[in-house]
Amino acid sequence: MVIAKRYTWTSLLIVLFTLSALGCASSGSPKAGSEPSALPGDRVDMSALAGRWIGDIIFPNGTSSVATWELTPAGDYTTQAGAFTATGKATVKDGHLLLTNTSTTGGMTTAPRTGMAWLSQRSDGTLVLTGNGHSDSGPFNFVITKH
Repeated sequence: MVIAKRYTWTSLLIVLFTLSALGCASSGSPKAGSEPSALPGDRVDMSALAGRWIGDIIFPNGTSSVATWELTPAGDYTTQAGAFTATGKATVKDGHLLLTNTSTTGGMTTAPRTGMAWLSQRSDGTLVLTGNGHSDSGPFNFVITKH
């Protein structure tokens, strides 16, 4: 049992480190403050971020899934990853997005979740949101791109 837990945590750390390294290598410089539609200081033009975002989410149990994140200009969002669906509200705090879950269904615990996301832009112009958060089940991470 201890070996299985150690293997799970070691594997998760390796995946997170790899994703972080790949994200840093491919994401270019952060857009914070560089474009009016990005994250200038504490102001965000949600309408510029609104739309469909697709990428990977790593759940608290270490499994991952392709996720679709829909953001409205008002900051309301819906996340879909397999049987998991969450809705919530995105707001701006200290130059990043604060994500507050309002409901969750499917597969995972339905406990409230909170998270943060940081905006960057790859050299090809693709917008990337990289984030993490916590629920009663444990930590989760995601990297999504705007489509």
